[in-house]
Parts: sequence; C-alpha cells; structure tokens
Amino acid sequence: MKLYANPTSPFVRIVRMVLIEKGLNESVDTAFVDAWADDPAFLDANPAGRVPTLVTDDGARLTEALLILTHLDAVGPKPAVLAGGPAALSAAGVAIGVFDAAVAVIIGRKSAPDFDTGLVGKKRFRTMQEGLRRLDAVFTDSQDFGLPAIAAITALDYLAFRFPNHDWGSLCPKVAAFRDAQGDRPSVRDTVPRG
Repeated sequence: MKLYANPTSPFVRIVRMVLIEKGLNESVDTAFVDAWADDPAFLDANPAGRVPTLVTDDGARLTEALLILTHLDAVGPKPAVLAGGPAALSAAGVAIGVFDAAVAVIIGRKSAPDFDTGLVGKKRFRTMQEGLRRLDAVFTDSQDFGLPAIAAITALDYLAFRFPNHDWGSLCPKVAAFRDAQGDRPSVRDTVPRG
C-alpha cells in the first residue's frame, strides 16, 4: 500500500495513527507530499489533490480519511477502529468537526488575511471551542483507544500546533489529561504535527 500524506494534516494523522495501532505501518510506503504543489504522481492517485490518499496493493485509490479507516478495519487486525456504536461515532464526529474547522481557518487565511474576524472565521473558531467542550463532556477516564480517542488527540494537538496562543486544554481538561497520559504511545508520539 502507498499512503500520500502531509505531516501536518489532521486527516492524515488519524490514518497514520490507525496504521500504527493496527500494526500495518510497516506495510505502507508513506510519501509526504505538498498538496498544493500538484505533483503528477499524487494527482494520478487523487485528482482532487487532497491528503490522505491510500493506494491499495490492488491499485484501488481511497481518497477520504474515513473511507481509508473503513478499509484498514477490513484488512487489519482487530479491534476495529470504527467500533463502539453510535455514541463512539458521535464523539469521533465532534472531534473531526473540531479539526475540520481548524483546517478551514488555515485554508481561509490563504485567500483572505482577515478571515479570522469575518463571519466564517468566527463560526469556525466557535466550532473549535464548543466542539472541545462537548467532546470533554462525553470523554471518560476509561476511554478506549479507538477513533474517538484518536480524533480527540488529533484535534487537540492540531489546534495547539496551528493556534499556539490559545489555551485549548482548558476547554477540554479530560481530553488534555488523556492526551498527556498517551504521550509516549507510538501512534501519538510518532505522528505529532510538525511543519
């Protein structure tokens, strides 16, 4: 398998974390690309030019993080990352919404220097803040390391990386404590966003 990735993308990170958790990381050739550079090989794999993109051993091109995770659950060892029923998927959705809003701000800033203070920018920051609060409300001390945990850690780390002047952990102290407790876990440690 070949994974087209970027070391800062939170969508890539959840895939990379799952690869490590399932013991599939060694069977994947990871190619770090600049999604804005329109590399021909990358565009051949995904004409939308978005990461992550996974090319399977039989040549299928999977182009969305959750679709890739579905495939990894099918081919990788248990436990399934997408397990846990509606409550788990709901929590994961809140966390993914947090980092999706953050990515929207970063992209919005590329075209509008005042994006943060405009209507859409304010809404995205509200989504990040309220999402962390809601995520913390459903997080438990005995949280399994499935998609809700992976997405929550990814959300918190991505916000700290992109918006370091905010105290994001104060909005979700249970998530922050869980993240700190998992800091040495290879899937967490080896995928921290850098750029």
